[in-house]
Amino acid sequence: MIHCKRFIHTQITLHAKRVNLPPRVRWDPKLETEIEEKFLYGGPGNGGQALNRTASRVQIKHIPTGIVVTNQFSRSQKDNRKKAREILAEKLEALKNSNGQGNGMGMSDRKLALLQKKKEKKENRERNAAKKYKKLDSEREIKKAEQAAKENELLMNIYGKKT
Repeated sequence: MIHCKRFIHTQITLHAKRVNLPPRVRWDPKLETEIEEKFLYGGPGNGGQALNRTASRVQIKHIPTGIVVTNQFSRSQKDNRKKAREILAEKLEALKNSNGQGNGMGMSDRKLALLQKKKEKKENRERNAAKKYKKLDSEREIKKAEQAAKENELLMNIYGKKT
């Protein structure tokens, strides 16, 4: 009789690469008094009747700044409200940073860090590709030089003895 051990996923520990990013922008409950919220029917894109028969699309307007966020992340009204508030918080943070406060780049610190990380990754990829092709080009040049030397030697052997 064969006994099999059952693996339980809670016992397995995965070591993920730790990325040091600024924290995500959180929704401040104090801002609830400064917003207008509407629930809309339907939505753009796929989903058909399943989306069109529910009023799950959320539109939030921040009254002091006039920023409007419309979101239909899922069919759940609760999820859409949460996601719309996160997007609005991100936009308010970006607006705060563009007015000379914060990082002055017009985006949240996290978004700026992600953008810089993406730029570094692209630069590293380009640098590694340049190294790789430089090495390949030098190897090709060496092979060409060896081939030319063999051809010259062969020609010298053929024509050198006859002349």
